[in-house]
Amino acid sequence: MKTTCKLLLLLIIIFLSQFFSEKTYSYPRFAAYTGNKCIDCHVNPTGGAMRNGGGIVYGEKNLSMDIFQKLAGKTQFSPKLSKNISIGGDVRVAQVDNEIREGVTNFNSFLAMQGDIYFNAKLNKILNVYATSGIQIPSAETKYEVYGMISNLPANLYLKIGRFKPDFGLRIVEHRAYQRKYLLNTPYDANTGFELGISPEWFNLNIGLYNPMNLDFLGLDPHKMFTASADINFTVNENINLCFGGSFLNNPYNTNDSAFTGTISALKQSYGVFSRIGFLNRVALLGEIDFGEVKTDFPAKKSFNGFAELDVILIKGLELRGQYEIYNKDRDTEGKEVKRISAGFAAFPFFGFETEVMVRFVSEEPEIKNNEFQWNFHFNF
Repeated sequence: MKTTCKLLLLLIIIFLSQFFSEKTYSYPRFAAYTGNKCIDCHVNPTGGAMRNGGGIVYGEKNLSMDIFQKLAGKTQFSPKLSKNISIGGDVRVAQVDNEIREGVTNFNSFLAMQGDIYFNAKLNKILNVYATSGIQIPSAETKYEVYGMISNLPANLYLKIGRFKPDFGLRIVEHRAYQRKYLLNTPYDANTGFELGISPEWFNLNIGLYNPMNLDFLGLDPHKMFTASADINFTVNENINLCFGGSFLNNPYNTNDSAFTGTISALKQSYGVFSRIGFLNRVALLGEIDFGEVKTDFPAKKSFNGFAELDVILIKGLELRGQYEIYNKDRDTEGKEVKRISAGFAAFPFFGFETEVMVRFVSEEPEIKNNEFQWNFHFNF
């Protein structure tokens, strides 16, 4: 009995020493752990896609399990092709298994979710040219981004012009999250336009003007979509990281009238608030609430999206994850809500590879069997 108690005490001590000694970086939840901002780890000031030098260093030092260090070796990786040209990449493959629906064959398949190569050329101290080439997914436009950016100015002032994803809410990686899927038409939500932003030490603010959503290449719709997002960041006693912000989207566009006899101007608007909270560099809480409205000559549709996420780092390179989502496509009508609870874990065995297992439980009326198991494989550099 004494030996068992000593062994248990030793395991607890090892766990606690890991719990309070390590740090991990990347994704919005990692920004919550550390108090860092998107601009600290990504070429794009609003986050996502290509990592900058800081993001690569953080990944090498912190996104790997100690038990795999010997297996992975100590090779130093550099994304630089030359002094001023760098590359990066993301490959995501998911194994998705849905429950059987009435009259529909059970869906169980491997899906190539992402295959992006990033190129960034730093022409001088303030000018960058960035391009992404994405995989072609059947019946969907190729996912790509290309822009020029003037940055590295006082207070992290920047101007970005080209085709890229507008900034709205939390930039979580799950493109099927309700608030991203229904507000921004993800994952194919890149628009052509410009974004102007500023990011001093404790504050972020950006505004953007783009072509309307779902516009073809020629841009025959003269309307313009406007977005704005702002947040404040601060740390309390070096153990609590706080971020609170809000976003707004105004998207006028042309569409067919209700009788399909002519073209009318419609308007899609969304506004919301979001937060990132981190404790002890180990626990992250993410939250987002958004309200949307679409105005045409049909009765206006008012939607609601809610998102919450809890992440806990057990040991270096291993996280427990949980999410709660709610979507109501018409908040003025009862019985339109769809709720989803997800639970699982993410593991980073060694730098450049992540695997994540999530089980998603979905509830909606009328009741449908559509729970889901998802196993993701993510390679990145």
